[in-house]
Amino acid sequence: MSYNILLQDEVLKEIQNAFDWYEEQKDNLGEELLNEIDICYQKLTEHPERYSFINFRYRRIKTDRFPYIFVFELNTDTINIVHFRHIKQKPL
Repeated sequence: MSYNILLQDEVLKEIQNAFDWYEEQKDNLGEELLNEIDICYQKLTEHPERYSFINFRYRRIKTDRFPYIFVFELNTDTINIVHFRHIKQKPL
């Protein structure tokens, strides 16, 4: 089954803020974060049910290299991403 990814506006802002911060730290580090995010999207669209529940409604997936998680809800054909969190600044 193919899933569509839906990002909440707040998620887009969080990604932009993280990108900007990493780019200030080192050239192209923000791009590397975006590559990690793309990998998460690919994993989610292939097997979203593989990822653990936070509670009865939401699941999470962690980026491999950066300390971020996506919190998402799996619907019939949509993955609704509701949070993008730095796990050391905003733990669950």
